[in-house]
Amino acid sequence: MIKKIINILAKAPKNTLSQKELIKRLKVRKKDVGAVKILIRQISNSGEIVKLKANHYCLPNLPKKIEGKLSVTQKGFGFVITNDENEDIFIGRRSMADAINGDKVLVKIKGRSNSRGLSGRIHKVLERGSNTFIGVTYFYGGKIFIEISPVNPGRGIRLIGSKKELSEGKIVKARVKDWGNANNPIIASFESIIGNANDPANDLKMILHKYDYNQSFPSSINQEVNKYSEDDIKNEIKNRLDLRKEICFTIDPDEAKDFDDALSIKKNKMGTKIGVHIADVSHFVTPSSLIDKEAMNRGTSVYFTEGVVHMLPKELSADLCSIRPGVDRLAVSAIIQLNHNYKVLNVDILPTVINSKARFTYQEVQNIIEGKNTHAFKAQINDLKKLSIALYKERSKNGSLDFDIPEPIFEMNDKGVPHEIRSSERLISHRIVEECMLLANKVVAVEIPKKIPKKLNFFYRVHIKPDSLRVERFAGLLKRLKLGVYIPDGDMSPNDFKKILKHVEDSPYRSLIENVALRTMSKAEYAIKNKGHFGLAFRHYTHFTSPIRRYPDLLVHRMIKMLDSHLFELKNEWNDKIEDALKLSNEKEIEALNAEREYIKIKQLRWLADRINSVFEGAITGVTNFGFFVGLKSSMAEGLVHMDTLENDEYYYDEDHYCIKGRSFKEEFRLGDRVHIKIVSVQIEKQRANFALHNQS
Repeated sequence: MIKKIINILAKAPKNTLSQKELIKRLKVRKKDVGAVKILIRQISNSGEIVKLKANHYCLPNLPKKIEGKLSVTQKGFGFVITNDENEDIFIGRRSMADAINGDKVLVKIKGRSNSRGLSGRIHKVLERGSNTFIGVTYFYGGKIFIEISPVNPGRGIRLIGSKKELSEGKIVKARVKDWGNANNPIIASFESIIGNANDPANDLKMILHKYDYNQSFPSSINQEVNKYSEDDIKNEIKNRLDLRKEICFTIDPDEAKDFDDALSIKKNKMGTKIGVHIADVSHFVTPSSLIDKEAMNRGTSVYFTEGVVHMLPKELSADLCSIRPGVDRLAVSAIIQLNHNYKVLNVDILPTVINSKARFTYQEVQNIIEGKNTHAFKAQINDLKKLSIALYKERSKNGSLDFDIPEPIFEMNDKGVPHEIRSSERLISHRIVEECMLLANKVVAVEIPKKIPKKLNFFYRVHIKPDSLRVERFAGLLKRLKLGVYIPDGDMSPNDFKKILKHVEDSPYRSLIENVALRTMSKAEYAIKNKGHFGLAFRHYTHFTSPIRRYPDLLVHRMIKMLDSHLFELKNEWNDKIEDALKLSNEKEIEALNAEREYIKIKQLRWLADRINSVFEGAITGVTNFGFFVGLKSSMAEGLVHMDTLENDEYYYDEDHYCIKGRSFKEEFRLGDRVHIKIVSVQIEKQRANFALHNQS
């Protein structure tokens, strides 16, 4: 059978086939398909064939070299992410040559392992990700260097042209003069001082400079925005469905200032009519305007505890587009008629004018639900609760995944150091808003493509099924933890993941399993071709509900307006723009996620730095050839227990079993193991915390 598989691949175009097509050409009986899938995985793990993205396989000599973008992790290793069917390629710390995070590279395939999958080494840097660095100064050999994150290149970055008074620990901006090679430092020219790295007040400033974020807008854009006023809203009302007498209200976080969605709900003879009313940003942000170009380049709003980088100027986001209570606001509404079993009967998606009757916080709605407070809209809130429960049950039945992973919430002192880190809380009120938004996004993705010409590109929020190798690793962790949960052979469906997550709800390993399951998933993205949404178990899904903070949602609103005005003659211009916009939006989303994570990491390190020698409980979240990482239960902060600090034995990294193992006494440290650690040191400039096991026996 193995020889037959190899022969079939040898005759295939580019020696590559999907698993489905490979099995079809093998002409196996239906009852043997499962066994053949296992065999294919086994010979892929042995290196006889190579697993690519999207469940495709090829012969191992193809491809020998692959282009992609290098993404380096805080742990020191990295992955080359490709734009074709190849899976991400693992790059060890010693295999990066002179490449650094963000570079476009040519990688040479080395082979495959059970723990890492496809691995390679950097053959050549094709294009540098950036020519500027934001880093922290330090002295070495009488010369000044800068430290950058996520990982400083081993050869170092030497700073030239700096002021004489420049000292260690300064955050600086520098521009590359000479990239050198793997054996010589990068030479960078000093440009400016951002601040002192030891001052927590500069944490956000450093992130803003590093990611080239600007919290303000150019004067030309402000001038364009200032042309709009409340009169523009008044003049537009006559062109819209007037829903100002309808009871609708917003539900948002306490600190929110831009309200981009409101809800209404009414019972009728057919069942329930739900209105999801979204701020009509597209009325003010018109195609090719200065505001539009800026919003497209920003792609998304980026949120930090100490500030926000808005996609739109506050005159729009917090005023003219914001659904504030008691004022008329333009909206694009999805009005959905459901039957008594909460199944969709019909949908209207159209421009409207609304007037919000109340601004609720999540906690206020929660208090009303729990009977702690009352309100004139209590009946509507309870109807929304019933609706959300029904929608959630239906999603769950279909296998929709619901990751309940808390986010760290920082309570800061006046110096910018967290004095408390607590987990975010998920309330029933959060579920209400979430389910209504999911419903609206789904019905828009179903209904709008039906109404547009076939040659006009719609786009979707797609989430493909996870890579088989990642699923295998996840299954291996579950088996090792002996949780008593059924683990299917081969690929997992959304329902398989759902059952596993349900099984571990009361387990001490719940947080670990949810995090690893989430990392097992593919990255959701925007695409013109609909591939479905694996995590939500939806066949059709898009983003419609947040145009104040997400550019793709604004594009969906424009398409709805095109339906209303029949501007289909612009389809060529639209199709050209949409591809560029989606590509940029996908990139900006990842960039924003990285910026938010880096900010969180720095603030967690600030918290740890005030607790040197303190002992905490945690779980092993990652294992490498130089030690293991531990995530703390209380603060969700992470640090490294270096292998050299382990006592009572000589330890080594067992790659095949993904663990640290003692040679003599066979003690093992594996993913998921619970340990107690002591905080040894914190290096803010390296974004690293060093732990040691407490009372290792």
